[in-house]
Amino acid sequence: MNEAVGQIKPETLALIEEQARRQGISVDEYLRRLLAEGQDMGLKPDSGEEFEQDMAAFAEGTEELPESNGSYSRENVYFDHD
Repeated sequence: MNEAVGQIKPETLALIEEQARRQGISVDEYLRRLLAEGQDMGLKPDSGEEFEQDMAAFAEGTEELPESNGSYSRENVYFDHD
């Protein structure tokens, strides 16, 4: 038996088997899909420009909100809840 397989706890293996069964595929196929073989799964860093664009989009619609003073009261946190 491969050493890596021996490191998998029985309860983890049971979870993997259950997920594969629910999808109607083999455990091997399930794991291969998780690993996305042949694809770079690492996140690529944003350029400074992309980051600024993302932050601008994130902040849209917040122009009228009060500025933070570094301290938050209960009213500040729940201002939009009734």
